[in-house]
Amino acid sequence: MKRTLFVFVGLFIVGFLLFSAIPFVRTVRFPELKLPQFWESYANPTPSLVSVTLDFGDRVATASSVSATTAFDALVAASAKEQLELKTKQYDFGVFVEQIGGVVNTKEKSWIYFVNGKSGTVAADKQPIIAGDSVEWRYIEPTIE
Repeated sequence: MKRTLFVFVGLFIVGFLLFSAIPFVRTVRFPELKLPQFWESYANPTPSLVSVTLDFGDRVATASSVSATTAFDALVAASAKEQLELKTKQYDFGVFVEQIGGVVNTKEKSWIYFVNGKSGTVAADKQPIIAGDSVEWRYIEPTIE
């Protein structure tokens, strides 16, 4: 009985000492992480001047010196500049463009965006752009690349 009581009291004291020392334990501080310069513009986007081309298939509209942070922002600005109606739908993955200037997506063709000649791999509102980029929206038959 004495031995059990001794073990119990000993464990209680050790536990008390461990838990009472927790506030005094020095926390580890990590140095501030810095992003590489290339990613800095994506992490902290500022509007950049880009050119935007809207390819309707039968006609092309171009807007230069458009201020935007994403491919979608560029489309919105170019549509406003060209006075074109824009219809979109918001999904969990981002914005989906349904119509530009009265030209509506169909089963055969839809609006696909390209940045510097490469088709987008994320929703247009998630695609950052930087100064000098060329953003192109094409009304084409979607293909898998």
